[in-house]
Amino acid sequence: MLHHIKGRGIPVVSLDECVARLDSNDHSPFVCLTFDDGYRDNYDVAYPVLRSHAAPAAIFLATGLLDRTSPMWWHPLERALAVGENFGLGASRHAIRSETDRRHVYAEWADRFRRLDPAGKVRLVEDLAEANPHFRRSDAFESALSWDMVDEMARSGLITFGAHTVSHPVMAHLSESDLIEEVGVSRDRCAARVGREPRYFAYPFGQPHETGPLAPRVVAQAGFSAAFTTQATTLRSGADRFRLPRIMLTQQTQNTAAIDAYLSGLTELIKTLGVRSHG
Repeated sequence: MLHHIKGRGIPVVSLDECVARLDSNDHSPFVCLTFDDGYRDNYDVAYPVLRSHAAPAAIFLATGLLDRTSPMWWHPLERALAVGENFGLGASRHAIRSETDRRHVYAEWADRFRRLDPAGKVRLVEDLAEANPHFRRSDAFESALSWDMVDEMARSGLITFGAHTVSHPVMAHLSESDLIEEVGVSRDRCAARVGREPRYFAYPFGQPHETGPLAPRVVAQAGFSAAFTTQATTLRSGADRFRLPRIMLTQQTQNTAAIDAYLSGLTELIKTLGVRSHG
């Protein structure tokens, strides 16, 4: 992908330059790469590729994942449901006979996890690991970066680190005081370990109903310069700095045709025409 983008003469820019371009009259295309959560494969897989291309990127850290105090519950859940024939606890155990079953069971347990506080998530991970042989506790706690890896990438000058809360909650479910704590503690933990206060924030999950109305204000008051959602549109000058969109490259869109479509503006035009045709 980076070969293709650079071959077209399109710059891959840092987050600082990305935000600066939104304030300028330069409407030429560019790419800014971001990664959420703080997965170990950001270091093992992505970082060597980025370094070989001298391509900057940003990683938004959910600090509790790196401190091993908050579980990446979705990781063992996805793996267990991919290989298991049944899953659950007690009366909540379900047979998995089809892809529809798998999606239904994932949605049910994901909703349970998202509504728990950090301690409750840890307890549920322990209970599920004991009752389901394919649900591995290590997947929940050892799939994240270490702080030593963060230190190395920060020293390279290629990687910008932003905050992504402490425990990766659905922010719309939190009280204002809990929002302030999640945002402030993650900011301070990043600053202490990286050596500089993070300027940028990304909302966990990141859709409007998951971010909620209070989170952008709390993030702005915490001193961040901009914050990113997962609303899948391209960046435009004049966008709300605390509701900036990002396009996620899924397995289906990790190809040059999809990249070219996004860079051409075609996807935005199609969405606009679709809205008008239903208006």
